[in-house]
Amino acid sequence: MRNSGQIHCFICSVSRIIIILLLLFPALNPAYSNNTERQQQIDNSALEFMRAAGNQSTLFYGIEQLQHPRLSNHPFLISEQYTQGRLSINGIVYPEVMLRLDLNRDELVILSPDFRHIVLSPENVDFAEMHGRLIIYYRQNNLPGSPPTGYHQLLHSGKTKVLKRQTAELKIVHRELDFVHSTRFFLYKDGEYHTIRNRRELLRVLYPHRRELRQFISANQLQFRQNTGEFITQVVREYEKLSGL
Repeated sequence: MRNSGQIHCFICSVSRIIIILLLLFPALNPAYSNNTERQQQIDNSALEFMRAAGNQSTLFYGIEQLQHPRLSNHPFLISEQYTQGRLSINGIVYPEVMLRLDLNRDELVILSPDFRHIVLSPENVDFAEMHGRLIIYYRQNNLPGSPPTGYHQLLHSGKTKVLKRQTAELKIVHRELDFVHSTRFFLYKDGEYHTIRNRRELLRVLYPHRRELRQFISANQLQFRQNTGEFITQVVREYEKLSGL
């Protein structure tokens, strides 16, 4: 169930408004049917939206997201401001759309030409690229250790896959309500997912090359806690190279 908003299709709304105005008003005022100037204004409004939406018009159908409460921080990936990104919906790629990812409600939101916040249906999302990140909607399966259903960042997609899951939960911190962000990393290997919390767990999963990987980490001065996602990705790539994958 969606957390907020109401079903919104701006194009459909414009069409309904046109039909209502053209059918209802003549019934109330017969003289109105002769008012071609007013009818032209209505038609022009609809056409203006179609020009603004262009070939992206089919994207703006879904739930209209309500605003979050104004707190000291925000629940979005990187920034609460929309960023221009690349989006694939049902196999169709839209190279320039305004997106933001809500980590609290686990929703990918697009900004419509009339400045409405439209939640994209995850069933239709193939991927999104924003803030230099590749976002996918992962659906939990029966594999051991499977990550939860929701939006994840795909950090590596070779034989061994790396997923990053970020969330923002409303909690009381120091007697004030705030969004508390958390991050989890998942590594897929040999038909099983593993939650990676530290360097030791990563090396345990990437046997039998632990000794070579320790040398690689030391030679490249990699630090797990400084940039966990990059650390895991680089070590996994080296593991695949050593394994001939």
